[in-house]
Amino acid sequence: MGQLLSHPIEEKELDYKSYSNLTYCIGSMQGYRMTMEDAHNVKINEAENLAVFGVFDGHGGKNCSQYLADHLPRLIFQRLNKLAMAYYNRQIDSLSLQHIFSILKNSFFRLDHDLSHQSNLMNQGSTATVATIIDNYIVVANTGDSRCIASKNGVAKPLSFDHKPSTMGERVRIENSNGYILNNRINEVLALSRAFGDFKFKLPYLSSSRNKYIIENQKNLGEKLITLPPELFQVTVEPDIMVYDMSVLETPEFLVLACDGIWDCFKNDQLVKLMRHKLSLGWKLNKIVEYILNDSLTMANNYTGIGFDNMTLIIIAIHNKEGETVDKWYEKMTAKVLNEKGISS
Repeated sequence: MGQLLSHPIEEKELDYKSYSNLTYCIGSMQGYRMTMEDAHNVKINEAENLAVFGVFDGHGGKNCSQYLADHLPRLIFQRLNKLAMAYYNRQIDSLSLQHIFSILKNSFFRLDHDLSHQSNLMNQGSTATVATIIDNYIVVANTGDSRCIASKNGVAKPLSFDHKPSTMGERVRIENSNGYILNNRINEVLALSRAFGDFKFKLPYLSSSRNKYIIENQKNLGEKLITLPPELFQVTVEPDIMVYDMSVLETPEFLVLACDGIWDCFKNDQLVKLMRHKLSLGWKLNKIVEYILNDSLTMANNYTGIGFDNMTLIIIAIHNKEGETVDKWYEKMTAKVLNEKGISS
């Protein structure tokens, strides 16, 4: 866990904003860590048909995660906003998911490339979970072990999956790139299998003949040194992308994005249950976020190590049905949860 403070820094940064189609609250807290290495950012266009939310959990320092917070959501927003404007101005017939996926993936690779030229970031890294709401789609791109979930009638639906070295697909890539896993860490060092930065794990040249990509290319190029693509590095920045189509599935009650400090303390369903219970009591999102941050501190455990990390989470309520305001969304959620409990609202 590294060095910790004897007493947590409980000061919280809260940002609560409401729009016609959605309302969100962001909360972050340094906690027991010596420094705050989490970062976040939000971009929403004037028409409110595009929103980009990102959480970033840095390691080795705060500069990498802050660089991503400053640049990645903005880059994705600019590219997707251009696409959305073309669609709504009828310059293109549809919002292609393939095009959205391509923008997200290319933006992740672009920012990682830019990071490699920042000399003060060479020994740092960061996770990234970016949730984009565009038209009827919720599209989540994830690298690392920050996480996004949706609450669908009280059931937590994962919209991302953690990237850990012990996962079989990740292990194959790591070992094929001359890495090894010990104590669930790559080369006994890194507990993540995908991340921004961490460039000492991103080696483009390998002499090993185990790598299928190298074997296939050497058949054509002989002894010439083969460059490994970034998707096959020991630690890759390539995101997994998941989509939730609100035109086919019911609009989720809310979304949660959070860094792993929160997920160490709460399982997906536990957090959804807690939030829905507080909504049934008439709590607003900002009060719920503050409660979760405080509750995480009470779970601090020297044996398990949970509760000592930085804490960052975003709760997003989507109320995009015609005539539904945030107040009506709160009323609907209160009545819905109380009805499930058999209590008249």
